Formats: sequence, structure tokens, C-alpha cells
Amino acid sequence: MEITLNGEVKKVGVKNIYDLVKSLELDSDGVVILHNDEIVKKDLWQGSHLNVKDSVEVLYFVSGG
Repeated sequence: MEITLNGEVKKVGVKNIYDLVKSLELDSDGVVILHNDEIVKKDLWQGSHLNVKDSVEVLYFVSGG
């Protein structure tokens, strides 16, 4: 299925946000996910199903000093 991931159309073979984060090998503690412009809490990732043409933005938090 095709989704828009961080502004680029991508083909993905996953059905929910949890699986998408795992497939991208992201550290789930350091990201926030926007699904169709709505923030999705981490405990809802498995139940947040992806559909064709959905938009997902992955935001990374970086600490520094």
C-alpha cells in the first residue's frame, strides 16, 4: 500500500503505526507520530491502522546542550 511518509510517497507492507515504526527501525522512545495530522499516543500505535493514501509524519526529539 502507498502512504505519504514525511512528505514522500512510499510503499509499505505494514498495517499499523506500531509495525511501521518497527519496520523503520526507529527508537520508539525518541519519536512522535502524526497520522493524518493527528498526534497518536504510543499506547495506541497497534490499533492505529494505516490506509491507502494516509499521511504519516515521524518527528524525532534530539537533546543537546
